[in-house]
Amino acid sequence: MGALPSPDLPPGAHQDLARALHDLHHRAGWPSLRSLARRTGVSHTTVSKVLSGRGLPPWGTVELLVEAMGGDRPEFHDLWLAASSTGDEGPRPPPPAIAGRRAELVVVRHHLDGNGGLLVVTGEAGIGKSTLVDAAASLADAYVAVGRCLPFSTEVPLMPVVELMRSIHDSDDGRWIDEALADCPGYAREALARLLPELGVDAATTDDVDFAQQHLYAAVAAVLARLAASRPLALVVEDLHVSDATTLDLLEYVLSRGPHVPVAVTWRVDDPKVPQWRSEWLARVQALPGTQTVALGPLTLEETCDQLRLAGWPDGTPDRAQRIHRRSRGHPLFTAQLAIQGDDPSLPPLLADLLDRRLGDLSPDQDRVTTALGVADRPVDVELLADATGLDEDTVLVTLRQLAARHLVSVGPTDMVRLAHPLLAEAARRRLLPGEVRRLHRTFAELLGRAGGADPAVVAEHWRLSGGASEEARWRAAAARQARRRTDPRSEAEHWLRILELGRQHVVAPEGLVTAWLSAFDALQLSGRLEACAALVDDAQPDVDALPDEQAAKVIRRAAQVVWLVGDDPEASVVLADRALDRLAGHPVGAGLVHVLDQRADALMDLARYDEATRDLQSALDACAELDDDALYFQTAATLAWHVGHLGDLAAALELFRRARSRVDGTAGPWREAHLAMMHTDVLLQHHRPPHEVEAAAQQALDLAREWQLDFHMLTLVKANVVEAYLDAGRTGEAAVRLVDVPRSQSYDDWPGQWVAARLDIVQGRTDDAIETMRGLVKVGGSPRNRLNRAVWEATALLWQDEPVQAWDVLRDSLEAFLDSPGIVDYWLAFLVLARAAADLCASPGRRATTEATTAIEDLADLRRRARFDPLDPRRSSAGVAAGTSWDAELDRARGVDTVDQWSRAATAWGHLGRPHAAAYCRWRAAQVALREDRGVVAARLLRRAAGEAREHVPLSRAIAETSR
Repeated sequence: MGALPSPDLPPGAHQDLARALHDLHHRAGWPSLRSLARRTGVSHTTVSKVLSGRGLPPWGTVELLVEAMGGDRPEFHDLWLAASSTGDEGPRPPPPAIAGRRAELVVVRHHLDGNGGLLVVTGEAGIGKSTLVDAAASLADAYVAVGRCLPFSTEVPLMPVVELMRSIHDSDDGRWIDEALADCPGYAREALARLLPELGVDAATTDDVDFAQQHLYAAVAAVLARLAASRPLALVVEDLHVSDATTLDLLEYVLSRGPHVPVAVTWRVDDPKVPQWRSEWLARVQALPGTQTVALGPLTLEETCDQLRLAGWPDGTPDRAQRIHRRSRGHPLFTAQLAIQGDDPSLPPLLADLLDRRLGDLSPDQDRVTTALGVADRPVDVELLADATGLDEDTVLVTLRQLAARHLVSVGPTDMVRLAHPLLAEAARRRLLPGEVRRLHRTFAELLGRAGGADPAVVAEHWRLSGGASEEARWRAAAARQARRRTDPRSEAEHWLRILELGRQHVVAPEGLVTAWLSAFDALQLSGRLEACAALVDDAQPDVDALPDEQAAKVIRRAAQVVWLVGDDPEASVVLADRALDRLAGHPVGAGLVHVLDQRADALMDLARYDEATRDLQSALDACAELDDDALYFQTAATLAWHVGHLGDLAAALELFRRARSRVDGTAGPWREAHLAMMHTDVLLQHHRPPHEVEAAAQQALDLAREWQLDFHMLTLVKANVVEAYLDAGRTGEAAVRLVDVPRSQSYDDWPGQWVAARLDIVQGRTDDAIETMRGLVKVGGSPRNRLNRAVWEATALLWQDEPVQAWDVLRDSLEAFLDSPGIVDYWLAFLVLARAAADLCASPGRRATTEATTAIEDLADLRRRARFDPLDPRRSSAGVAAGTSWDAELDRARGVDTVDQWSRAATAWGHLGRPHAAAYCRWRAAQVALREDRGVVAARLLRRAAGEAREHVPLSRAIAETSR
């Protein structure tokens, strides 16, 4: 590719940036737009806008391009900052009341007034992250809503999100948010009422935590988009490193769906208490396109002088500023404290000691208020502070003014007060005796509990720190139920686990412990913490012999789940399920029986005891009918239909899907509709049904989700199945059109979208992208099945790159590791891809007679013999005759004895299954044999037909064209 057109810009910093980018593009050898897009992860149109557009591009995109072309990042950062600070982009902002940070201030301000994306401001405690963001917010044209995270021993789900939404609501007494909700789906108001009771409607309730969470996430994303559509809006979340997991999940959900709402967060990088999973979340979102990071370091001597001047402290001599800077090393918090303290030479350098001295000469009232705020460790109102300290409100107000003058407290816009820095709170608590700390925590717990409306997790934490175990258990249960309403199973689990811990102190009734155990297990399972479920079974399982039968069956069923999912021991799972059934014998039929039978069937399927599994699911379905529970029947019938369909009886499966549908009027709700659609489309794919049938099976769920504006994992699976059906049918263009609606973020929920996108990349010739995607899909898990799924398509992409040795190495061991599973019967494609790799390897010049080639052929035959079930047996394989015939042809190709007729029979068989690309591949191989036998006319006819069938498969079309030359 040659030079790109340069934008027509007036002389100035922006023109300098544009010219430097074009010079760099020249030095890099003029890489194409699409090549740069692949390297940077942005679209080629975005690359074109950066290099040829007249607008100033975001720094994040410029940075990616500079790195992709081998440029000097600091040099271009300086150029970009100069361009962004000039009058070319609008009036220069007024001088901010902030020391230094001029370049960073421009970046944050531009982001808050931008069109979306994430900006992360990082740095150690006290380095000025909040100061920077506050200054930028004061200069922004947008309304900036602020939410703060607080460090509790147990997470308080969505606390900063509640503060954000309340800030927006309170900015105009709810008018803005009411107007936005009027344009949102009907469920949005009820879902948001979980966070904002001020909305005046009852919060939506559901037993399905996973779906309710998606419901809430979708509602937040929808209302933010509508709010931003009517008025510029930006969000700031401070101290995100101590956030709860649900807030992080919600932010990732919103960011991956791209509403045009800028989000800026502060993140402390030196906090050893930040767990690994939070750091992994940060790394994941920082990899999202458009995400920027501003890392703050210490101030220079000149900037420290600015800090002292702006704070109104006497400058004194330059020597004094140098002494302060030498001791603070440019750390703004240290500088501020040193300046206030004066030139006391005995002051130790450690900040803790410095803060202790700052609190050492307080009056009795100031000391009482400061220690109360330190124990509260969160913003509190004046009334609560007065009650906690025993002072009257007037005295508290006077004292707060005195403390504010000494920079010890900060007052929020709603008169909520807190100590000016978390380290000050630590210092205040250190001044108290342990008994004093406990008494103050008890006071706060009692006051907050009596007042009503307090977050139960906060009250529970105060009771924990006061030593009030029985009251803590009561409030923990309330906090767990709140976490469930807020669809946060991780926080819910932690609260239930704490109740179990308190049970060892004999402060929880036995029946309460069983409830806590069952609830903790379910919450851990919903949050994907199966190892923790196993630990719960091993270490804290209630004595089932002492429990009533129905409760005992619930406990035993969960133990059966653990040994099946974690212990990989389906036989032990069946034994436990039988024990649960024994306890339920003689009791009235209930939902518990349905769940036990479903669990037993799952384990039986793993043991290839298919008839028993089917009988269990049929019994479960009969129980649903007896209970007259249409919703449970709908779900169970769909599960049974999937099992029956995968055992080969398509007609019976379709009848079960019809019966499930007949039990509901209209729709069964988004989650259950998606569950049935997932099962139905999967069965149709298994039986190679045409794409219009697969799409019809998905339509009701897709229509309902579109109406409700929802996206969740199961729905993504349904959409991906539709795309896969069009790919299997060779209709690549139609698959690409439908892929547009499939979420493909880095979130676990969206891995099916990435999966089918990689398949589309292969047939469209982007094999490097497909390989990268498959290697990155570790999020789906490391089980033998998941590794084999990824290996099949990575090997396929490698084969189209003429890399048979790598393809063999990628696939062979993954296939062997899965041979003993009953599920191997579905993996005929893995055997065919490995056979093709062996044949390609043997067909390489000089390789056919080698020992390596002979060993590969023998290894293939051995792998097939060792499979628990033969996936190439026409009586078992869903691909019927086509897979077996192709296998034989590939092995004969490896030996150099394949025939035209052999490949033609395989092509015909694939054509009967509606797989034109597979048929085209076989005709191409047949044409190669014909050419080898000097049968040019036959070869030409085969190649013409293969070219027609492969017209939407780029690498195969290229191979056919090469053979035709």
